[in-house]
Amino acid sequence: MNRAKIQDYIDRREEQRSDLYHFTAQDHTHFTLNGHPYELVKEYRDGFNGLELAKRFSNILSKYDYIVGDWGYDQLRLRGFYDNGNPQFNPEQGVDTIEDYLYEDCNFGCAYFIIHNDDVRVPRHRHRGRKSPVIKERRRRLKQPSVRHRSHQHAERVKGSNHQQKFVIHKRQQGAKK
Repeated sequence: MNRAKIQDYIDRREEQRSDLYHFTAQDHTHFTLNGHPYELVKEYRDGFNGLELAKRFSNILSKYDYIVGDWGYDQLRLRGFYDNGNPQFNPEQGVDTIEDYLYEDCNFGCAYFIIHNDDVRVPRHRHRGRKSPVIKERRRRLKQPSVRHRSHQHAERVKGSNHQQKFVIHKRQQGAKK
């Protein structure tokens, strides 16, 4: 694929996404994306642009309490963080790690913003198929001696088609020893 074709795909995708999310500013710190309320908590170096946020936004971000947007190489990157009271909270994505994220993962001195989700939508767990959980059993390996040491069986090689060797295990008859 050449660069012109890739750029064409990118342009078509942006056109498709342009009508997906609508940004509406209520005042300097409050706004809505598709009727979902958000609040601008912090803005550094004029990093907040509502129209660019609407272009890059995805429904998966509505489950986070805080969303950080940072600019690098003229592209907006979004990442979500949970509040301590959220049922999906884990320490790696907690509010306390926002500052670490900005220092470690973002470009030094880049413009960024932090927005608070006023109406967090926790995703529901969907049960697929059966309603009861599936119980998997582990098979135990039989503790048997090797074939050579078994007194009731013997193995012999059999040549199959295409010069492949197979092993066939036969039961020994009573009184026959090999």
